[in-house]
Amino acid sequence: MNRLCHKQACRPVKSTVHRLAFPAFLLASCLLLFQTLCLAEVKRVVLVKVDGLPNDVVDQFVKERDPRTGKSQLPWIEHIFYQRGTRVANFYVRGMSLSGPSWSMLETGQHLQIKGNVEFDRYTLHAYDYLNFIPFYLKSAAGAREDMPGAEVLDSLGLPLLFDAFAHQDRYISFQLYQRGMRFATLKEAVQRRFMKDPRELWDEWTMGLEMRSMFSTQMERELTQRLADSHTRYLDLYVTGFDHTAHHNRDRQSHLFAMQEIDRLIGRVWTAIEKSPMADDTALILVSDHGFNSDERVYSQGYNLVKLLGSAGGGGHHVITKRRLMLDYSLKGMYFMVPLITTTTDNSYYLKGRSTDYPTALLDFDGNERASIHLRDSDLNLLQILLQQVQRKDISPALRQASVQLFFQTLDGRRQQWQTSLDELRQELVVLRRRIEKQRKLWEAQPKKFTPQEIELGRDDDKTRVFAQLERWISQEKDYTEYARALGNLLGLDPANFQPAKLKVEDLIAKHAMGERNGIYQLQNYPVGLGPGGLVLKPDSTIDFEKSFVRVDYFSLLQGVSMRNNVQPEVGNKPIDMIATRIPEAKVRPLLTEPASAAGAQTTDSDWKVAPDVVWIYRNPEKQALILCRENKQGTLSFRYQPIRNLKQSADGQFHFDLAPWQPGLPLEILEDSELGIPVADRASWLSQWHTDAEWLRALHRTKYSNGLIGFYEEVALHLTEKLSPNDPGLSEDERLTRRFLKRQRELIETDLLLVANDHWNFDVRGFNPGGNHGSFFRISTHSTLMFAGGERTGIPRAMVVEEPYDSLSFVPTVLALTGNLRDDNNPISVLWDKGFRRFPGRPVKELFAKTEKHQTATTGATPSP
Repeated sequence: MNRLCHKQACRPVKSTVHRLAFPAFLLASCLLLFQTLCLAEVKRVVLVKVDGLPNDVVDQFVKERDPRTGKSQLPWIEHIFYQRGTRVANFYVRGMSLSGPSWSMLETGQHLQIKGNVEFDRYTLHAYDYLNFIPFYLKSAAGAREDMPGAEVLDSLGLPLLFDAFAHQDRYISFQLYQRGMRFATLKEAVQRRFMKDPRELWDEWTMGLEMRSMFSTQMERELTQRLADSHTRYLDLYVTGFDHTAHHNRDRQSHLFAMQEIDRLIGRVWTAIEKSPMADDTALILVSDHGFNSDERVYSQGYNLVKLLGSAGGGGHHVITKRRLMLDYSLKGMYFMVPLITTTTDNSYYLKGRSTDYPTALLDFDGNERASIHLRDSDLNLLQILLQQVQRKDISPALRQASVQLFFQTLDGRRQQWQTSLDELRQELVVLRRRIEKQRKLWEAQPKKFTPQEIELGRDDDKTRVFAQLERWISQEKDYTEYARALGNLLGLDPANFQPAKLKVEDLIAKHAMGERNGIYQLQNYPVGLGPGGLVLKPDSTIDFEKSFVRVDYFSLLQGVSMRNNVQPEVGNKPIDMIATRIPEAKVRPLLTEPASAAGAQTTDSDWKVAPDVVWIYRNPEKQALILCRENKQGTLSFRYQPIRNLKQSADGQFHFDLAPWQPGLPLEILEDSELGIPVADRASWLSQWHTDAEWLRALHRTKYSNGLIGFYEEVALHLTEKLSPNDPGLSEDERLTRRFLKRQRELIETDLLLVANDHWNFDVRGFNPGGNHGSFFRISTHSTLMFAGGERTGIPRAMVVEEPYDSLSFVPTVLALTGNLRDDNNPISVLWDKGFRRFPGRPVKELFAKTEKHQTATTGATPSP
């Protein structure tokens, strides 16, 4: 449907007085207006997606003059976007400034589902590696994959990508993180153009060093330019990584300028090709980035090794799994991209020496460098394995053996109900998965062997590969989850009446590689890592003295207490870790909270809002902590509240305890004292204590040191349900309900125990030296991204406009769809896209682009739940 030609949008207003004769000049005016309305629409979109491009860096170099020419250092960007386009000056990452999560929101327009560049399944240790292209290329060559892992995950969640709004034959998709479809012709052409040349010329290049990085990007640019000449192509994108690579390794101005000038020239070439194309007047060129960059030419970013800390005796003696090999020892394995997991073995393990490959107890993702996510194995699995080792010893005294068996079953019984419920549900879900596998196998067998050129153009051959890829994934999942269920079933089947530990094998009770359930706060504050120096100790009543028998770690205190003795840079503090965050159930903390008095002039009541089940706890130190609470109204608008607290603890019975605290300097995110906070000083404590929508918080916070970190923490740490993650929706069959529940379980299993955020100019990159900048945090310098628009005469995109209103990642997709006439005024997609799986978008379109109402109208009106 054409949004601009909708009858309600273009219908003239009825006169209150009946006229037999309508003035000719008025009729002509209306017809002219009607013509303008129906022509003013973007009919083709060209996206230049630049990884890690900070808005401030772009603005600095655009405004800086080249002393040789007197022109801007970035003349094309100045000409296209500053002089004849629209710039969103305050565009931010919603969530962490990390490529995998950030691009997922920019591609879907929906709340965050992918939480890191790599995610680990706690039951099976399957790794979702979203940045590793090499396995994707190899599997694609074997006909086993068609899409990058991120696209596959989002497909399983029912979240279409922006380019899915356009037909397969009408779009050009470059190599990127959420790539759909493999471009072997691009690879072949790029290699041929690079190496099929005069041998003497090739030898000269070899002796000087072959430049390989631009080989594929040059070919994709060439293909994009060719597709621009085709008027049927309605979507094209080009993914550019040059600035991100440069900024990670160089912090000097000249390196950044050189990388920016390359991007500037690229944009100039693309714009020139657009102007020569037959759809120039109807084409929009959009420049967008996924995050900013924390880089300072005066400061060397210092690294801290979390792997070493976790592997130390004081850190728990963990065997640590990562997806990136550490640059500690020489290893050819680090060059082999197909290695799924990297294990860093420690000699400080309390009870798992020699078993690092079977039983790792910590998983670490440190990509982005300014943040890290930590999984720790379920602490009760640690305790059970330690006790099982002890009762299997031949030299243990009868009294200690009896007490150990008693504690073993006491621990098991304490988790029995939860684990048995999870096991029963998982077994039900696996039954349905096996039925789905059989149906998928039949579907695969029914696929045609050959395709006509017309079918290939429509992507039917790609769809066939997706059928096989889905079958292969399900078969692998069924095998891995079945093994986890087998071991857990054996563990729960143990009976103290016939317990014979000498006949038991630990791998039959605790699955290899399994991390078990996510730890609660009590577990993380009292985490058992091994036996104490004196081994098991009995109390006078002949039970195990837990305090004396086990070494335990409080990970909040441990991580907060990390500090460096030698501080060689005055700009860098001595504490690498700024904040720690995790998710806790709202129902557990509700009794300890008090609602703030309603602010004067409030337009809504509490009954208009539904409180979210998740609360995000941010820990800075025992006295400086905060809870971020969320609620949602019927329109899908989110509202947040920040509650300062101190001394949060959880007791063994699951009860929470903390003290409410007043607003004060030094709290997480340092909001109150920030001079850039958009609230008058005298009103700050009162305003900050109230509920506010995400847009209101963003307006108040976006210029502060941590920018929209309050919203970002919740986006990153909390769970966000989608249609496919809602097993209790009405009207579902039992198989559909269990399928959704299984998918929801899988997304919950990748959730980490702890999110760590680094202090300014610190990073967690332990792969090697990192002399450049970093990202991944909530600092404004890291989250402040780039979004610019320019278009032809009939697109209606304003010229020389600067939008000061702040927007975030969720605004990108609805804005593009609104430009192309695919969005209704209630933020629902038009019916054609609804049928493709698109759903209502929570983000605000950039309304300033549509300020000239005579040129921009929504596709249709209404506020129904679906088209």
